Amino acid sequence: MKKEWKRFTALALGAFMVLQAAGCSPQKAADPATVSSQKEAQTSGEVSKESSAGEEEKTVTLRMLNWGNTEEEAIANDAIGRFKEKHPGVEVEQTCVPVDSWSDFIQKWITMSTSGEAPDVINLGLEGAKMAVANDLLLPLDDIAAGDAELQSKKEQYAESLLEGFSEGGTLYGLPSGTQTMVMYYNKDIFDEKGVEYPKEGWTWDEFLETAEKLTYEENGKTVYGYGLSSSYFQLTPWWATNSAYPVSEDYEKPTLNSPSMLESITFLKSMVDKKVTPDPISSDVYTMFSSGQLAMVGAGRWVLNTWQDAGMKNFDCVQWPKKTEEGSVYGGSAWCIGSMTKEKELAVELLKEMVADETLTAVAAGGQQIPPTEKLACDTAIMGTVPDNILGLWKAVTIASPVAAPVFFGDIEQAMLRGLENVFSGSMSVEDAMNQAQSEVETTIANK
Repeated sequence: MKKEWKRFTALALGAFMVLQAAGCSPQKAADPATVSSQKEAQTSGEVSKESSAGEEEKTVTLRMLNWGNTEEEAIANDAIGRFKEKHPGVEVEQTCVPVDSWSDFIQKWITMSTSGEAPDVINLGLEGAKMAVANDLLLPLDDIAAGDAELQSKKEQYAESLLEGFSEGGTLYGLPSGTQTMVMYYNKDIFDEKGVEYPKEGWTWDEFLETAEKLTYEENGKTVYGYGLSSSYFQLTPWWATNSAYPVSEDYEKPTLNSPSMLESITFLKSMVDKKVTPDPISSDVYTMFSSGQLAMVGAGRWVLNTWQDAGMKNFDCVQWPKKTEEGSVYGGSAWCIGSMTKEKELAVELLKEMVADETLTAVAAGGQQIPPTEKLACDTAIMGTVPDNILGLWKAVTIASPVAAPVFFGDIEQAMLRGLENVFSGSMSVEDAMNQAQSEVETTIANK
C-alpha cells in the first residue's frame, strides 16, 4: 500500500513539474472547502503590489492546511494574526476542511500540491501521520528544533509519548496541538449506595470485573450496570494497552488482530457481556447512561465532562485504567507540521511556533474537548477545571498511553476489527474465529492495494 501511495504521489507531482517546465500553470478547480485569507494570493505563493514610488514589491504568502470546525478555524486565524504582527510582510491563507477520512485529507493535500498550492504548515491528525510520512509530504523537525532555542524549549515540554506518536523511525514530524486519552470514570453515589470501595490506582482487571459485578443490579424496575463497554475503536484501545497487546505490528506494516494477547483481551471483554455487567456494547449510548445514573463506571476522556456537568452530574471521579500486565491507556490528537514542498522554510517554522505557542494551545483546550499537550498547561486547573477531583489524572494517562493504532491501512483495520467484535458480542462467532476472519480481511485488502 505504501508503494502504491508513493507511486501515485510521484506521478502526480511529476506531472506538475512537467507543466511548470513547459511554462504552464495548472488551473485551480473550484473548492467547496472553507478558505479564510487575509489577502488574495496568486498560485505562485507571492503577490505583487505597487509601492508609492510605483515600484513592485513582493509579498510572501504562506499556505496553511487545517481541519476542524469553525471555532478551531477561528483559533488558527487568531494565531495567524499574532504571526502577522511579527511578520507584517507575510500573508497567510488558511484552508480549513472537514475530515471524514484521513486518506481523503491526504488526497486534498496532494491536490493542493499538484496545483501549485502546496501547504507550508499543516495540522495533521494522528490517524493521517503515517500516510503523510509514507508519501514524503513532511519535513523532519528534529534538526529544525535543534537550531531554534524557542522551538527546542517547546519540544521539551511535551509528553514523550505524544512525540513518539508523531515520529517515524525515530524522526519527529509534528508538534502536538492537543490530545485525548482515556481514564475510568466512576459514579460515587452508586458506589456509596452499595458500600463498594472506590477504585484505586494500580487496580487489576480481576478487581475491575469483581467491582462491576457488585454494582450490577435491578431496583424499582431500573437496571444499573457495573460498566458501560463502548465498541468504538479508540475507546477499546486501553484494553489492549493494559495487556501488552496492539492490533498492528511494531513496524505498523501488518495487522495483529489474532495475536494471543489480542485474543485474551477480547475474551475478557466478551466475559463482561456474558456476565451482563454491561449493556449491549454495539447499540448503547454509554455516556448518556452514565450521566443518568444507569452505569457505575465508564471509560472516557475529557470530551464528556462539559456534557455530564450540564446534565447535572457532580458526584463522580476518575482513576487510571485497570491493568492486566502493565499500566496504559490510549491517546489521539493532532500536530502541526511543515510541508516538504515549502519554499519558505524559515517563515513556515515561525508560523509553526505560533501554532504551538501557549496562547494557541490554551485556546484549543478552552473548549473543554482537548487536553493540552504540555504538562504545564495540562496541570493548570484554570485551563482544565476542577471537576472531577482527579482531573489532573488525565495528564498521567497521557504520559503512560499508547497512540491509537493508525497504520496506513487504518480505515481497513478499524472496520474489520469492529465487525469482528460485533460478531463476538452477539455470540454469532467465537473470539478466535472472528479475529482470524478480521485478520484475513485486512491482509487481503493490503495485498490487493
